[in-house]
Amino acid sequence: MKLKLSDPAWQAQQQEKKRAAADRALKRHREKIASPEYRDKCREKLQLQQDKAREKAREKASIQTQAISSPRRSSSRGLKGRSPTAEEKRYQEAIAKLPCAACALHGVYSPVIVLHHIDGRTAPDAHKKVLPLCNWHHQYAAPIEMRHKHPWLVPVHADGITGGKSEFTRLNASEAALLAIVYNQCNFLT
Repeated sequence: MKLKLSDPAWQAQQQEKKRAAADRALKRHREKIASPEYRDKCREKLQLQQDKAREKAREKASIQTQAISSPRRSSSRGLKGRSPTAEEKRYQEAIAKLPCAACALHGVYSPVIVLHHIDGRTAPDAHKKVLPLCNWHHQYAAPIEMRHKHPWLVPVHADGITGGKSEFTRLNASEAALLAIVYNQCNFLT
C-alpha cells in the first residue's frame, strides 16, 4: 500500500478522478438549478416561509396590543426594592458617615460599614431606616478566634448557624434602639 501511495502516477490518477467527480457534481447542480421544476419548488418554499413570517408578526403585534391595553402589574425589582427618594438619600448619606453602630455600643470604632435596612426596601421611608453596620455585624460571621474575644460580634443576617436577629439583639441591642442612637448622632428627629 505504501508503494502505491508513493507512486506519482497513481496520485495523479486519483487527483484526476476527484476532479472528474467534482466536474460531474457541478454539472448536475447547474442542471438542477436551471430546471423549471426546481425553480418552482424554491419559489413555493420561499412563499411558505414568507407567509409563516407574516403570520408570526401578526400574532406578535396582536399580543403587544393586548399587553398595552390591559393593565399589568409592574415587574418586581426583587431584593433591590424601590429607588430611594431625595430625602431618603440625604438620610443615608448622613448615616453612612458614621462607624458601625453595634461596635460603638461596645467601645470599638469600625469605620468600614454597609447600610442595613431594618424595614425592608419597599415600605414607606424604608431607605431612611438604615443602620451602619460592619461586615461582621451585618452579614458575615467573624472568625471563631475573634468571636471568642468579642462574643457580641455576630451578624444580624445569620451566617450558617452563627447570628440572626434574635442573637444579634440579645448580644447588642434591638435594631430600633440602634436606629434611635443613630438618629440622635445625626441630629434627626425620631
